[in-house]
Amino acid sequence: MVSRKIKVDLGYLRPNNSFIYPLYSKNGEMVLEARTVLTAEKIVQIGEKYGSTLYYTDTGERAVIPAYRMKIAYNKSREIMEEILNTEKLSRTSLRDAEKVVEEIVNDLNTSDIEAVDLLKDLKSHDEYLYNHSVNVGILAALFAKKRATFTLDEIKYITLGSYLHDIGSTRIDKQLLNKEGKLNITEVQKMKRHPQLGYEILKNIERVSPIVLQSVLFHHEKFNNRGYYGLPYENLPDFPKIVSICDIYDALTSKRPFRDAVSIEYALKAIVNTIDVHFDYDIISDFINKVAPILNHSQSFYTKNDFCELNTQELAMIRDLGQKDYLKPRVTVFCKFVRDGNRLSVNFYQKPIQVDLDGDNERRMSKIISNEAQIAAIKKKLEERDFF
Repeated sequence: MVSRKIKVDLGYLRPNNSFIYPLYSKNGEMVLEARTVLTAEKIVQIGEKYGSTLYYTDTGERAVIPAYRMKIAYNKSREIMEEILNTEKLSRTSLRDAEKVVEEIVNDLNTSDIEAVDLLKDLKSHDEYLYNHSVNVGILAALFAKKRATFTLDEIKYITLGSYLHDIGSTRIDKQLLNKEGKLNITEVQKMKRHPQLGYEILKNIERVSPIVLQSVLFHHEKFNNRGYYGLPYENLPDFPKIVSICDIYDALTSKRPFRDAVSIEYALKAIVNTIDVHFDYDIISDFINKVAPILNHSQSFYTKNDFCELNTQELAMIRDLGQKDYLKPRVTVFCKFVRDGNRLSVNFYQKPIQVDLDGDNERRMSKIISNEAQIAAIKKKLEERDFF
């Protein structure tokens, strides 16, 4: 096992948030225990006493490699994807070139997952979205697949390649439609929905294309509620396209587009959580949030103490303490239950708030984090009226 000392800028620490590793000073003195909820005052005190740089130790089956290797692999990937996405007919040679660079990236992710994620952030501002998005999704999917630890190395490589190629069908759709500002009409939506099938058609006749690649391309827009592009039963789908789909959504949200600005990492992760039981199953979201999100968000939680959330039991709760083992299982205060009768929604408030540790509750789990400011203001008003808040 190899451990490495990693710098953390004090500016990354935010009030009501926590860091999943213990933090140390330059001299090795423990500054903060793991998952300690921070206050603004505490952050100032840390800065005054220890300066602007802290450290944590990351231990795993890794050896540090220079970040430039990942950057070279990324740039090589982008060149190959640009060639593939601009060609009239995809050849086996081009695909083999992509497979080689995928192998390099998957191997390097053993040692440089943090460098890889930082590189993705650096390249977010690049104008050519489709090329970068394809490679970004590939790297994120490789990282996620490795972190899940349920796939063979070959499966991880094919998941990564499928992620690189997941939007290859978009090359057969008019660029003006792809970059249109504003809402698409029904006809335009139907044209856009053809890109998985178009991508599958491009790839299926190429010699020795893995079924994992084909499934990742064809099914990456299916959903847990069976309302995806093809309406296929979610439980019958393999995990490969689900991994591609989560990474696709995350990178799309955090990328600037002609029709909208990029959102913050924290907002994107909350949006991912809010797809539980709608777009994805709980387990795969839990894995992404607990195994990949800490790397994306520099090991900080993406929600804060006092955020409101909904539970799978249709209850409204406030986060009181961040999850110690699982980000989706914090300590919460439960205030009320939503009751839906057709299109009618009523709220049944409890006589007094209930304190719940989701980590020890087999019935309840987080299903949504509330971010809408108007909703939050309305909730606070209702709770104040009952002296709950």
